[in-house]
Amino acid sequence: MGSGQSTPAANLDASPKADAAPAKPKPCCVCLDEKAARDECMLFSNGDNAQKECESLVTKYKDCMAGYGFKI
Repeated sequence: MGSGQSTPAANLDASPKADAAPAKPKPCCVCLDEKAARDECMLFSNGDNAQKECESLVTKYKDCMAGYGFKI
């Protein structure tokens, strides 16, 4: 057997980088409650102007998405 030094696998830098940014969630997977409330309001509004009636829910959804870094 050779007398050469070999590097054991345990010494290799196989650990993930600590400074790597966490994965950003997909837009479809966040703010589900806000999205559902907004959609329900828009689809089942009894008034003539659903956009105006549901404005507060749309704003809540936009604010929630912005909290995750998404610009709508």
